[in-house]
Amino acid sequence: MLPKDSRMLKENEYHPLQLKVFFIMITLYTFYFTCNNNLGVATDEIQKSFDLNNAQFGVLFTIFTLGFGAGQFFSGYLGDRYSPKMLMFIGAVGATAANTAFALSSSMAAFCICWAVNALSLAMGWSPGCSILFRWIPKKRWGLFMGFFDAFAFLGGIIIYPVAGFAISYFSWRAAFLIPALLLLIWTVVFLIYVKDSPQQYGFEVEWEDESSSEKVTIKDYADVMRNKLIILVSLSTICSQFVRWGLVNWIIKILTTPEEGGGFGMVLFLATIIASAMHWGGAFFSILLGHISDTVFKGSRYQTITAGFVISGVSLLAIYFFGHFLMDMDGGVFFMAAMLFLAGGCIQGVQAPLFNLPGDILGTRLGGTGVGIVNGWSYIGASFAGITLGFVMDSFGLTSCIMLMALISLAGAGIILFVKR
Repeated sequence: MLPKDSRMLKENEYHPLQLKVFFIMITLYTFYFTCNNNLGVATDEIQKSFDLNNAQFGVLFTIFTLGFGAGQFFSGYLGDRYSPKMLMFIGAVGATAANTAFALSSSMAAFCICWAVNALSLAMGWSPGCSILFRWIPKKRWGLFMGFFDAFAFLGGIIIYPVAGFAISYFSWRAAFLIPALLLLIWTVVFLIYVKDSPQQYGFEVEWEDESSSEKVTIKDYADVMRNKLIILVSLSTICSQFVRWGLVNWIIKILTTPEEGGGFGMVLFLATIIASAMHWGGAFFSILLGHISDTVFKGSRYQTITAGFVISGVSLLAIYFFGHFLMDMDGGVFFMAAMLFLAGGCIQGVQAPLFNLPGDILGTRLGGTGVGIVNGWSYIGASFAGITLGFVMDSFGLTSCIMLMALISLAGAGIILFVKR
């Protein structure tokens, strides 16, 4: 650890301010996530209150993924061109307002509008946050720190599942949107005070090679990144990850709580939220693990850990599909389900740490945030079909049929990333 009075950030040592800025930034993103994962917990109560079937309610999930994906395309570019800090601040304020408005709404039209605003607002978090990471952290540590960034995102899911479940059980579904909005607003003030775009704005120099440039990112740069063949392949693989990830986040509570005669597993809501939170514990664990392994074992090469994560997730989902009901009837079946969701949800979310390092590896610091935004944008446009598609599949073929589809898509993601080999 470097002394506080040092004005040079070194490649192999950490400065207290460097770590403070980074962890304040990723904690803000944790609270970003509490303002999104709350909808999955509240799904059944809202459906009952307004008589909405799965396909109808799935529109909200699709609106979010479309809006979030569309927002990614401009957030990374604007963050690189102007200020990633200000993009994250604006997004936090917008998400606070959107969640509050959603809690006060009572029609599907209002829900759709609020959730669209929420999606665009929350899109201002990830890509600008990656830009801050690329500027404050040396490249040889990107895998580990991207793992922490990814892990803190999933920490939002860990927090909100039991909190929202408790709020719904003892108050109403509306409390599941008001509480995370308040948490996000409080931390936004902390973020605004302490975080800056780069070490240079704090008066620091960096020991490692600074690949950024004083030259502003242009539309031509943006177009070049859009046409980059490796970025296209990374985008396709990330589509698979996001489809499965959001399919699980959006529908797993519904699957776990639906009575067995309806095709589900018949759990009470609070138990289901605890078990489902295993996905996010797994996401946090595997994000750090896979990111660290890609830095150390594979010396900055990412595709090996990404492939392994996709395969483990796909196999775990197949185990739930084929053996879930049988094992749930046995003693300890709840622990089996939690373990499988830890692996399936954890690995499909964990692969995103090395996946989102790839734009920085391919494009460098100057365009890394732009690349992350484009990859994430395409991934969410593709994953936007998860809401309606999986809702339709469940209505047509039974609740657990969507688990088989997600398993196959996870395995497809493993195949695609083999063509990148970076």
